[in-house]
Amino acid sequence: MILNVTIQELAHKTSISSRISVLLFLFLASLAIRAASQAEDPEWYYKQYANTPIEEVYQQGMTHLKNGETDKALACLTVVTGRYHDKMSDKERKVYEYALNNAGALAMLRYDYSMAFSLFTRALDSADDSVAYRTHNNIAGIYIYYNDYKNARKHLDLAYKIGVKRQDWSSVFNTVHNLLDLNWNVDSLQNSIPLIEDFRRLPISPKDDNYQFVSRICDGMEALHLQLYPQAISHFKNAIEISHGLDFQENREAPNCLYIAKAYMSMGDYAEALKYLRICEKKCQESQSLDVLITTYHYLHLCYLKSGDSSMAHAAKYRYMELKDSINNANEYGKIKDMEFLQEANKYEKQLQHLTAEKRIHDIVTWAIGLGLLLTLLFLVLVVFQNRKLLERNKDLFKKNVALLKSKEEEERIYQEYMEKLEAKPSDSGRYKSSSLTDESKEILLGRIRHVMHTPEEFCQDDFTIDKLATLVNSNTRYVSQVINETLGKNFNTLLNEQRINEVCKRLVDTVNHGNKTNEAIAEEVGFKSRSHFIRTFKKITGLTPTQYQRMARMEQV
Repeated sequence: MILNVTIQELAHKTSISSRISVLLFLFLASLAIRAASQAEDPEWYYKQYANTPIEEVYQQGMTHLKNGETDKALACLTVVTGRYHDKMSDKERKVYEYALNNAGALAMLRYDYSMAFSLFTRALDSADDSVAYRTHNNIAGIYIYYNDYKNARKHLDLAYKIGVKRQDWSSVFNTVHNLLDLNWNVDSLQNSIPLIEDFRRLPISPKDDNYQFVSRICDGMEALHLQLYPQAISHFKNAIEISHGLDFQENREAPNCLYIAKAYMSMGDYAEALKYLRICEKKCQESQSLDVLITTYHYLHLCYLKSGDSSMAHAAKYRYMELKDSINNANEYGKIKDMEFLQEANKYEKQLQHLTAEKRIHDIVTWAIGLGLLLTLLFLVLVVFQNRKLLERNKDLFKKNVALLKSKEEEERIYQEYMEKLEAKPSDSGRYKSSSLTDESKEILLGRIRHVMHTPEEFCQDDFTIDKLATLVNSNTRYVSQVINETLGKNFNTLLNEQRINEVCKRLVDTVNHGNKTNEAIAEEVGFKSRSHFIRTFKKITGLTPTQYQRMARMEQV
C-alpha cells in the first residue's frame, strides 16, 4: 500500500495551531541517541538499491518510517527522488511524487526547512490533486514557521479548494481548522467569516463527530468576531466535549483551551483564563505540542501581569524564553546533521546521474550554439533587409522633395510674370494700409508676399518677422496675415519655416557653393536659431533628417 502523508500525520497530529510545528520534544528526547549512533551511510543505500524498482525502495522507506527509523526512511526516499526520468510509467511517477512529499515531511521533522521546501515544490511541479493538497498544507507549515502568514494562507486556501473539489472531507476538516487557527493567531477573525459561510454550504455527508468538532470551532470563531465572548466560550467547550470521542484528543483540546482563555481575558476574567491556560499547559505537555505550549506561556505571562502576580508572570516569561531557545538550538543542530547527510547523498546521486547529465548538457550546448548561429544569421538578414528598405524609402522621399522644389520654382516663375503684368496697371501704392481689401488688391498683395518669401536675402534674416514682411510689401500685418491665411491656407510661421527648409534643401544639394559647410551652419544661414527646432522642422516637412537628405543628394551626384 502506498502512503502519502502530511507533516501533521508524521508527527501524530491532525491539526496545526499557531505554528504547525513538528514534535520537537520527541526530537530533543532522541537527540542523544542520534548523536551517539553512526549516521546512515548514503553510499550504501545507493549501491544497495541501484537496480531495485523504485516502488520497492519506496515501500522499504515507508516500512522504516512506521518503525520510527526516520534516518533510514529518509535515505530510501532520497534514493527514489533521485531516480526521476522522463519515461517513467504513471505508477512510477506517482511513487516519485509521494516520495518527494514524504521526504519533505521528514525534512521538516528534522528541522531542515530549506530542504523540505525544495522537495515540496518539486512535488507540486508534477503532482496531481491527490498529492498536491497535502503538499500545500505542508508548505503552509513552513511559511508559518517563518511568520510568513500571507503565503501560508495562500497554500491553505489552495489545499481547501482541492479538498472541496475532490470531496475529501477529512482533508477539508483539517484545512478549515488550520485556516481558522491561523486567522485567530494573527487577530484577523474577519477573514474567517467567508470561509465559515462557505464551509456550511458544502454537501458534506455523513456529518460525523469530526464535522461537528470543526463546526463548533466555526461557531466559536464567528462569536469571537462579533465579540460575543460567552457564546464563543460555550461553543469551544462543546468542541472539547466532542473531541473526547476522536483520535489525538489532547491535540484537539489544547488549541480550544487557548481560544477559551483568550476569550476570558477579553472579558477581564483573568481567574478563569488562568484556569484554562493551565489546562492547556498540561495538555501540551502530554501531547508534546511545543508550538501551542509556547503560545500558552505567552498568554500566561500576559494574564499574570493583568492579575498583578509579577512573580508568576516572570516565571511564565522565563519558561517561554527557555523553550524558544531550546527549539532554536535543536533546529540548528538538526540543520547541521541534515547538511552532512544531504551532502553525502548528493555526492552519490550526482555520480549516478553524471553520464546522463553530461550528454544532456552536450546536446543542449550543441543545440544552443546552432540556434544562436541561426538567430544571428536571421538577425543580420533582417538588418540588411530593413536597411535596404529604409534606403529605398529615403531615396524615394529625396526624389519627391527635389521634384517638388523644381515644380514650386517653375510655378513661382510663371506666377511672378503674371504679377508683373498685373502690377503694371495704374494703382494707389498705399491703398493696402488703410482701405478694405478687394479681390484684386488681395491678389496683388499675395504676389508681393510671394515675391518677398522667395527672396532668400530677406526671409533668411534671423530677425525676419511678419512686421518686416508687411513693411516690404507696403501693407500692414493684419492684411498680410489675412491674405496668407485665406489664400495659402497656413499662418506666417508655417510659411516662413517651409521657405527656409526649401532654401536649406537647395543648399544641401549645391555641393559647389555649400559642400564645405555643416548642416548646422546652413541652418543658421537661413535663420534657424535652434538646432533641435531645425532638425524637427526639416523632418516634418521633408520626411528625412538633414543628414539623410544630404547623403541622398551625394549618392545622386555620384
